[in-house]
Amino acid sequence: MASDSFDFKEVTRVTAGAIGEPGKRAFYFQLRAGAQLVSLALEKDQLRAMTERLQDVFSRVAAAPAGTMPNMALEEPVTPLWRVGFITLTYSQDEKSFEVSLVELVAEGDQPATGHFQASLAQMQALATHAAGIISAGRPPCPMCGGPIDHDGGVCPRLNGHH
Repeated sequence: MASDSFDFKEVTRVTAGAIGEPGKRAFYFQLRAGAQLVSLALEKDQLRAMTERLQDVFSRVAAAPAGTMPNMALEEPVTPLWRVGFITLTYSQDEKSFEVSLVELVAEGDQPATGHFQASLAQMQALATHAAGIISAGRPPCPMCGGPIDHDGGVCPRLNGHH
């Protein structure tokens, strides 16, 4: 069954969040366009990569510092429309806005749903700041291997003699 695609010229809200305990969290990307609320599932690494890319753009763009942070909590219900496979960000210097394209993760041969929206520079600054906090709230990295420390007794490959 094909998933629903969407195309919003402008969003009134864009955020990300995680539900669950560190190590078992599910990550979500959420946006609102008028009365429509769209939630998408994504991986922590996708959220991290998007945040790093946004921060890179902000470092090269003359922009006013982010003002007061809006409420960035996920809105209920958090029911993902689909799982994100690819994210593309395009910044327009003239319009001071981002075009964001999303493609659904599907099995090979299946037709993916797509999502597209525009968000302001200020909205994406708030998203990047909020997402960085979500990412850092997870399990700390192991100083030996860089992998997440598992509080349930996970094994560090370097401490176990593997490289």
